Amino acid sequence: MTNMNIHDRRPFFSFSAWAACFLILLSATCWARDKKDVIVFANGDRMTCEIMQLQKGYLYVRLANGEGTISVDWTKVVRIESQYHFIVTNERGERFISTLKNVAPEDAPDKFDVQVTGSSKTDFIPSLEIVALQQSDVGFWTNLHGSIDSGLNYTKQQNRVQYNFDSSVIYAKPLWSASADLGSSFSGGGSAENFRFDLQTNVARQLLSPRNVYMGLLGFQHLGEQDLDLRTTVGGAVGHNFQMTNNSLVMAYLGADWNSEHYGNEATSGQTGNSAEAVVGTDLSFFRFRTTNFVVNTQVYPSLTDLGRVRLNLNAAVKLRLARRLYWSVSYYLNYDSRPPENLNHSDFGTAGSIGWKF
Repeated sequence: MTNMNIHDRRPFFSFSAWAACFLILLSATCWARDKKDVIVFANGDRMTCEIMQLQKGYLYVRLANGEGTISVDWTKVVRIESQYHFIVTNERGERFISTLKNVAPEDAPDKFDVQVTGSSKTDFIPSLEIVALQQSDVGFWTNLHGSIDSGLNYTKQQNRVQYNFDSSVIYAKPLWSASADLGSSFSGGGSAENFRFDLQTNVARQLLSPRNVYMGLLGFQHLGEQDLDLRTTVGGAVGHNFQMTNNSLVMAYLGADWNSEHYGNEATSGQTGNSAEAVVGTDLSFFRFRTTNFVVNTQVYPSLTDLGRVRLNLNAAVKLRLARRLYWSVSYYLNYDSRPPENLNHSDFGTAGSIGWKF
């Protein structure tokens, strides 16, 4: 009886946690700077604005004498200046916190270098080698970026329509970053069997070369379709950024973790399992035009203590921008286990259509 009560309440507490998370993250969008930044275009036009960010080859700015945010082609900008601090990322993966000062080469007046002065030495980065700009302040909230999705989806579980809530958050500093990715879905009935929860977090720090990082990994999963009450994974990995441009991001990592599982099926009630696993993961993002984003994240877990068992987590999405921060997303997830406990399903998969908001 006690276990049933716990199962009945879990979706309620999870929903409350989602709502709290949403309100906290939403507050991050309420901060704004004065619109005193200056950008100059190749045709001589000059704009005073608030620089928001550079992403996928487009610079997003908030107008000083108007409403709303617009995007401009980064390759058409020939001058940029701001007194505020930004996190500047180049193609080598190096990140700096600095104000922006324009330096135009004499032999190429239509191009410019950006002088960053926040590191121990002064650096000059060619503008076309800058792949990202993000606002950075002393405060916590202005360094927090991410997205929130909510919508309806179809899952294998009893062929039913479910609600989904997904979120992705990253907090980035020059030498390290912390991120969390949440995927969840639930349907009517108020029981744990109608609920899926997948939270993956990591902390990454640059290792020797800016493109190399070492990572701490922590994950939690509840999969109703596979009768998995809770899976906790703790581990570490070493990763490498193979490609980092305004059109694509390609990263892979290799490591190991400790996997602790607890199942709730009647045939395996109370069964727990602990095992060591290797971890092989990839993060892929491809940007097409300024409206479409393809994202694929994969983790493969070959067991080191239960040879022959392999787990797979796959999350893929296509995001279509509708407005400055608003987008439409179609996503797919797959959780696969080659050797689950007896009589339990090998896989859980589903699709979702969502409306999302970036902050």
